[in-house]
Amino acid sequence: MNKLSHLAIFIGRNKFYPLFCVLCVTLAFLYTDPFTHLNLRYFVSYVGAFCGLLCVILLAKRKNMGNVIGMLAVVAECYANYLGNNIGAGLPTFYYFGSHIVGLITWEKNQDTHKNVKVRSLSENAFLYTLIFLIAAVFFNVYLTNAIGVENTVYQLITNCFIFGLGVVAQLLLMMRYSFNWYLWVILNVLVIGLNIYTNNIVIATQYLIYLFNAIYGICEWKQSESKQTT
Repeated sequence: MNKLSHLAIFIGRNKFYPLFCVLCVTLAFLYTDPFTHLNLRYFVSYVGAFCGLLCVILLAKRKNMGNVIGMLAVVAECYANYLGNNIGAGLPTFYYFGSHIVGLITWEKNQDTHKNVKVRSLSENAFLYTLIFLIAAVFFNVYLTNAIGVENTVYQLITNCFIFGLGVVAQLLLMMRYSFNWYLWVILNVLVIGLNIYTNNIVIATQYLIYLFNAIYGICEWKQSESKQTT
């Protein structure tokens, strides 16, 4: 493991890491000046960001409690994306909610002696199925966005479609305990950051910037666990 991986794990395991993450999204929310004019979208985004940060940190640490908090986070995040017309980013949250229920049960049955979930490796066949599922999900979102009649710019439509596809596939792999899921979250987080800067939601952009680091931490943490299980 290289120095950057060690650094990511050191930061991710530090007890002050969750506090720092929550502080960042709180400052982003205060930047919207809620005491002068409370914007509903920003407030709901903040609630979702607060719960979402705790969720992804716990999931990266392979803790099942992340699935419980995740159900609270997706409800708030779905509504916030709906308020911003980001349908592609909002639709997967319905799926996330159900998958967290499945994950809660699955992870409970596959834990080590330290109550951390056991990690799995993605086979070549599983990778191929993942790619096919991703492409199908992207085109499904194109159809769904047009059917609902949501007005998006070309940039919003393309970005939302890939966010939708990546989110569905990454969440499935996460609940199935495949370490590869974190690589997809890295790509998705970059897209969501760009989309929310484009649609002027600083709270969600800050949230996903932290998610981006957390996904990198998740790669390092889960790969280390995978190596230990193999040896």
